[in-house]
Amino acid sequence: MQRIYYLIISLLLTTTLIAQKPCYKTLEEALKQKDCVKCLDLSKQRLKEIPSEVYQFPNLEKLILTKNKIKHIPDSLSQLHKLHYLDLGSNYIDALPATLSTLPIDTLIMWDNPIYELPEELSQWDLKYLDLRAIQMNKQEQNSIKQHFPQARIRMDHPCNCGR
Repeated sequence: MQRIYYLIISLLLTTTLIAQKPCYKTLEEALKQKDCVKCLDLSKQRLKEIPSEVYQFPNLEKLILTKNKIKHIPDSLSQLHKLHYLDLGSNYIDALPATLSTLPIDTLIMWDNPIYELPEELSQWDLKYLDLRAIQMNKQEQNSIKQHFPQARIRMDHPCNCGR
């Protein structure tokens, strides 16, 4: 009986591990299985732009580009039709293209970027989570973002007395 119990537990653990989708940490690794890539984490790689290879992953759902040196988000990112999780935290991004509104983004992480507003077109997203911590925004800028995404859980620092 104990043997059957261990066999069942082993089978369940194996099935769970197989079902988990890996998050690829390098482009080289991900390019070997382009159609299988659902998550790509290129954090802390000193990237100055989004690598063109990213567009070779038609099933990409989660893109993590935290702690790089990216300044510009190209319109071409909207080619990633399944992308719903976008982490651009701690870069140098001051704007997002309105063309991203075509994506099914439900999670946007932008903490520690010099961005103070989001294009109105992005309010089409069914955003569930928005992280704008470590960004100095005044009360008016914060309220504008909150109005665009009333259903989202939004994380922001206290507003500053900065006049823009």
